[in-house]
Amino acid sequence: MTNIRKNMFFNAIDLKGGFEERGDGNLGISVKILSNDLDTVTKKGRRTRLLRMAPGSETPEAHAHDYWEEIFILDGEMTVHDGTDGEKQVSVGAYAAREPGVMHGPVRSANGCLMIDFCWYPDKNTE
Repeated sequence: MTNIRKNMFFNAIDLKGGFEERGDGNLGISVKILSNDLDTVTKKGRRTRLLRMAPGSETPEAHAHDYWEEIFILDGEMTVHDGTDGEKQVSVGAYAAREPGVMHGPVRSANGCLMIDFCWYPDKNTE
């Protein structure tokens, strides 16, 4: 796990290698953590990561988080059911922001997808 740094200057990020399986049983979905101090027990912190869906991968069901989540598609495409207007395909340049508790998914990718994911708990002083 990489910790959030106060300052991080530009560094090259390998977009092909160094990904690890997410570990939640959804085969074909891997992550590369860029920064992380997200703590789901104390409900504090932030996480930035790259997520990669291999061709043919999918999540089995809708889910929600107790933190904010933003996703931006960097490469490829995925088909998503986001609870607003049924199922739709999204591709490079698509963006989603979800407040805590919003149901979303399932998602699948026929040809593969790379996205950046930002997750955080709001600071108690800004609620």
